[in-house]
Amino acid sequence: MPPRRSKGFALGILLLGLTACASAIPATWKGQARTVPFPELQGAPESYAGQLLLIGGEVFTVKPKGEWVEIEVLERPLGFRDRPQTDRPPRGRFLILSTLQGLDKIKPGRQITVVGEMRGREVRPLEAMSYTYPIVMARYVHLWPGPLLPGGPDIGIEIGFQGSIGF
Repeated sequence: MPPRRSKGFALGILLLGLTACASAIPATWKGQARTVPFPELQGAPESYAGQLLLIGGEVFTVKPKGEWVEIEVLERPLGFRDRPQTDRPPRGRFLILSTLQGLDKIKPGRQITVVGEMRGREVRPLEAMSYTYPIVMARYVHLWPGPLLPGGPDIGIEIGFQGSIGF
């Protein structure tokens, strides 16, 4: 390959690698949203009212309610590309309210990351106790692909790199 072509090829590979490492959330939403430790959010959701938050987890239930959809989510910490980490235990539950199209067809077990406005809390019975659910009004929702085989592992191809420098 001539030198000019090999530089262009290397630059293309570098750009592809950098984009593969980027968040799945569009930069316009990611730049406006903040992450809050879930115990803080659950303890005082009204102190974050009106703020855009980045939060995710595993869909537990989906309930269509007229023009709205209510999604109950088992919150999990976000990891690489803002994907919920299924190898980490859930830290609680929250509710997503949305008028976005197609969300009523989501199946329980799907991983979801949402940018949404904090709207407060709702206390509901959960098993033998009362549980406080933070309520998030969805502005942007990212559904992560499910496993290739039902009940199988999450298998996918993602390109990225990481490294460290030690002294």
